Amino acid sequence: MTTRLIRRILFLTAICCSAVSCLKGKGFDEETANNADRFSASVSPSVIAADGKDAATFDIRFRGRRLTADDVVFYNADDDTVVEMPDMQFTTEEQGVYRFYATYENVAPEVDEEKSYTSGIMEITATNSAINLEPNNQKGLTASLSTAVVETGEDRAIFIIRYDGEVLNGGYDIYDHATNTKVSLPTMSVTSASGTAYELPYYSTSEAGSHSFWIAYKTYNTSQTPLAVTAVDFEIPTRPIDPQPDNLQFKHRSMIMQFTGLGCGYCPFMIAALRDVLADENYGSKAVLAAVHTFSGDPYAPADRLDYYFNISTYPMVIFDMAISLGNSTYTENIANIKKCIDSSLSSAAQAGISARMAKDANTLIVRMSVKAAESNSFRVGAWVLEDGLTGTQSNYGMEGEFNTHDNVLRAADSKDSNTNSYTGYDIGHLNAGDTSDHLFVIPLDPEWDADNCHLLLFVSALDGSSYTVTNAVATRSLTDAVTLEYE
Repeated sequence: MTTRLIRRILFLTAICCSAVSCLKGKGFDEETANNADRFSASVSPSVIAADGKDAATFDIRFRGRRLTADDVVFYNADDDTVVEMPDMQFTTEEQGVYRFYATYENVAPEVDEEKSYTSGIMEITATNSAINLEPNNQKGLTASLSTAVVETGEDRAIFIIRYDGEVLNGGYDIYDHATNTKVSLPTMSVTSASGTAYELPYYSTSEAGSHSFWIAYKTYNTSQTPLAVTAVDFEIPTRPIDPQPDNLQFKHRSMIMQFTGLGCGYCPFMIAALRDVLADENYGSKAVLAAVHTFSGDPYAPADRLDYYFNISTYPMVIFDMAISLGNSTYTENIANIKKCIDSSLSSAAQAGISARMAKDANTLIVRMSVKAAESNSFRVGAWVLEDGLTGTQSNYGMEGEFNTHDNVLRAADSKDSNTNSYTGYDIGHLNAGDTSDHLFVIPLDPEWDADNCHLLLFVSALDGSSYTVTNAVATRSLTDAVTLEYE
């Protein structure tokens, strides 16, 4: 397969849908259509999981007789090269859109028959991300997209519009958010896991940029929560390969949020303790740290007000896994307490593992984060940008050391779900043990940040009773370093 073909990543439909796809293209002409009663070709399902196991099966017939691999020759429709299909099936571990056609030589044609037959193009989408079209418990009018980022000229963002949890098959209008004018989008046929067919609108474009939409249905609309799609003219990263597909025991790290600020005189006691704990070879690989500068007008305060969400009223304050809070004490006591909190965080196994690939172009960062579940639960994901090497005079009420260089400073917290105003991450749904799900982040990078000094903190949170707490986290060394699944 060509590199360009492999890059055609689409998020089209549920993996188990079974629609047949035969498109006009190479090998199709009116004669082919007229011969349809003699020679036919189809493939089902047209969407498969890119796991090397799920298969699309070809059904090629002549005069009603099903042909075998010995009878036909398959071709890649993009470059006309021969493709071996010994079992009349196609599988792959690479996401993408694959296009084939088949030829058949009739060795004993009747008087009115052609000797050679060529099928229309049969298209197969291999994907690691399924669209869930089954009913859910959401109330009112809600809308979502199959992906928030598309590659120009390649991909589609599919709209899933629901009312009281049921996917709508029409009856709504889509509006451009910038102009509040109604737009007409193309549609595509999508079949749910339970076999219900839908005609869903989708957005694609040949120009890079961002576009937002809102939905109107009866007397309801989503104008306050528009759907945003970003189109990029560079390759969207693919999911890293899983080195141990059958392993569910993941390397586990605690996520530490350090609420601090340059004007906080007691903060150096906690800063020093965190530095020394994470420099300890027994703890340095067990946690990742984000310094959240929200104290009293700090110059490095992020736009995301995590201090409001986590009800921070005293400084310094440290929160582990968005669940365990630790206030300030003496330097020595802080060290002991931090270690206890990390040990407590890691006392149970990680419920999921994290992998990721990134792509950066100018001031746009695309992160494909993949979560593999170790046990069945509902999960959310977040991607935070951190910057090292920031300078600023730190207030200090007596802690020895240098504190005017600030590392792991939170610049952007891309984890706020607009439906809940929660920073615990974007909902990726319920996963069974062994399942993997992806989320694409589109993160604008402020030109004032030094991208060479920035890196990412990625986390996955899991449902814990009625709330979500972080079950695993990882930090990268840069904005473009890939993350592979880490196993114990």
